[in-house]
Amino acid sequence: MTTARDPFRGLLRPAYDGGSIVNLAVSIARAGGLEDGPGGPLSPPLSASLDPFEGRRADGPIVLLTLDGFGAGDLARWADGGSARGAQWAAASRPLTTVFPSTTTAALTSLSTGVPPGRHGLVGYRQYLPRFGVVADMLKMSTAGWPGQDTLIGPHWRPEDLSGAPTLFRRGLRAAALTRDRFRTTGFTRLLYDGAEFVGYATATDLAHELLALLGRRRPPDVIYAYWDELDTIHHLKGPTPRLASLELERFAGLLAFVARHLAPARRRRATLVVTGDHGQVPASRTGRISLNEVPGLLDHLARPLSGDRRAGFLAVRPGHGPAVRRLLADRLPAGHRLIPMPLARASGVFGPPPFHPEIEARTGDLLVLVPSPYGLTYLPPGAAPPARHLFGAHGGLEAEEMQVPRVVLPFAALDAPAAQS
Repeated sequence: MTTARDPFRGLLRPAYDGGSIVNLAVSIARAGGLEDGPGGPLSPPLSASLDPFEGRRADGPIVLLTLDGFGAGDLARWADGGSARGAQWAAASRPLTTVFPSTTTAALTSLSTGVPPGRHGLVGYRQYLPRFGVVADMLKMSTAGWPGQDTLIGPHWRPEDLSGAPTLFRRGLRAAALTRDRFRTTGFTRLLYDGAEFVGYATATDLAHELLALLGRRRPPDVIYAYWDELDTIHHLKGPTPRLASLELERFAGLLAFVARHLAPARRRRATLVVTGDHGQVPASRTGRISLNEVPGLLDHLARPLSGDRRAGFLAVRPGHGPAVRRLLADRLPAGHRLIPMPLARASGVFGPPPFHPEIEARTGDLLVLVPSPYGLTYLPPGAAPPARHLFGAHGGLEAEEMQVPRVVLPFAALDAPAAQS
């Protein structure tokens, strides 16, 4: 399917003008006391109808909790299932969009920098890094398809070697990052939380323990960035399954209620919880796997391996080989796919408005390939081991279930209220 006037018609584009998680990050930073300073322009804050702080400084600390894989559909199904806590969260929620691609590396970097992917430059789970000369797995900071962690991180590596924007913490936001202790020294975590205090946890209960300790300080951080990954894990392993998602959300809401119960009353009244997701997920069937290795002759026309995500692939095409690539893909891809020239995609604003990262053209390539769920694109480098298991949930594209995430805002004083109704 070739593009018409609007190549993204029928899909959900990021609402970078005031309705996305990028804008949420800016609103929270402003509410936490961040003022304008060096580092280039930030995205605008949330629109007035979505900004829980109404442009004002918060009365107390803010906890921004990102539940990896938490889509708006997860929240709606949890609430519809009869959970008192789910109903409370749903009543305090408004929908936002995530970024494009709707994937963790792009979204978390937008939350920590306050700018969209086109500006900070982390535009995919796998992406080409021209200065390194490889397609890299951005979570592992290593060459894609090969074992090893942080093989691209040398002794003199700096976050700005990859990111085109400083973090909100480097701009002056007084914040702590509460995430898994095993992530402490990884390159991606160092990039995300550059300038923030790092606080590690080992388990979900330890997360609650450390969050309670942070909020209980005589002078807590103005903003606490907390991150939890197990909802995303269960979505990937079992597919976007409502029962499992609701069970995970109920468990986590209970931990937050524990924190609220044990806070000093004055701090509990003044602290605010904001919950969002980096993306949702859609089903990914075994039969929907589209291996580029199995498209005869296709790799001969490409300048480098597939990058981007399963749901939104980036192709770099050898000069003059574009028609052949389109013909081969059109014969193999399912109905509803979209082949969009990457210059048109960049100009459309799906990566955000200019200014762009100086390497944006090299990092995104020549052709954007979008496939409908439950399909996904794969590529296996020569000599690499095939994946050990199939992942039944996926994200990265522009379908509503991937793109729409909640913005839940609750005072800590309200978090334990549903417990009495159980």
